[in-house]
Amino acid sequence: MATRWKRGVAYVLGVAVLAAFPYGPLFAWSPLHPGYVELRFNRANVVYPADRAVDPAYRDVDRDVALAESFHNLKCSKKITVVVCGSWGDCLRFAAPFLLGQRPVGVTALTGTVIYLTPYIFGTWDAGGVLRHELSHATLNQNRSLLSVWRTLKQPWFSEGVAGVTAAMGDPAPGKMLVALPAKDFLTRASQEDLWPCFEVAPQKDWRFSYTAWEFFWDRQIELRGKETFLRFESACTQDAGNCRARFADVYRMDLRSAVEAYQNDLRSRRFVPSDRTPILAGTGSRADPTGWG
Repeated sequence: MATRWKRGVAYVLGVAVLAAFPYGPLFAWSPLHPGYVELRFNRANVVYPADRAVDPAYRDVDRDVALAESFHNLKCSKKITVVVCGSWGDCLRFAAPFLLGQRPVGVTALTGTVIYLTPYIFGTWDAGGVLRHELSHATLNQNRSLLSVWRTLKQPWFSEGVAGVTAAMGDPAPGKMLVALPAKDFLTRASQEDLWPCFEVAPQKDWRFSYTAWEFFWDRQIELRGKETFLRFESACTQDAGNCRARFADVYRMDLRSAVEAYQNDLRSRRFVPSDRTPILAGTGSRADPTGWG
């Protein structure tokens, strides 16, 4: 009797595990994707809803992987699976462990090998920009420990801001927009609101405003101090993710708050005027060309 009971439990568990591949949280690793088609590229595969027209942005995924590698001066050695969720029901089945109770536009697994894009991607957001943002995370994640990745979740001024710089390295598709606020709208608010609260704590009252503040902050630091200084900080921060603020002070020779105040003063005085156009990185003379810098 006990043996039969154990076999029954084993059978149920076996079925549950098998179902978890095509229908649950192991979907990204499954050889079968019911209701989805798989687009195969050299650097990534894109799993896309079969009942939707494929956004042309996904066909540029190899180029965007190379762009992220060049920006971070790191190798994204493992192939990436991009899962574009057709509905929130699918998204919650496939990606619930990675969403952490939130509903973002996209999320990257800690390993840097899987990216989930939520149904928000079918709205007004530019798919190419969101994909470049997540590929920035994937590139960094593949080159550090899981503990480091987890700790930097509490440092969005670094992790999200840097990914925002990468996201902006391409023009949005017609009728679509990047996650960052338009530069003109951000400047209007930045002239009236203190930016330090965006950097002081991880929880944000207005994520889109904070995200834009972080992105333009890093544009400014790269413009002032150069790409090599930024890369030295990025390396130091990812190696000591619990002390990113201290590592910023070590590399930039000023504490983060002073740097943010200087950045805001430059915005208000118009010494620094961010642009909606694809940024030119200091010292490179190149726009979004993955062969032009790194």
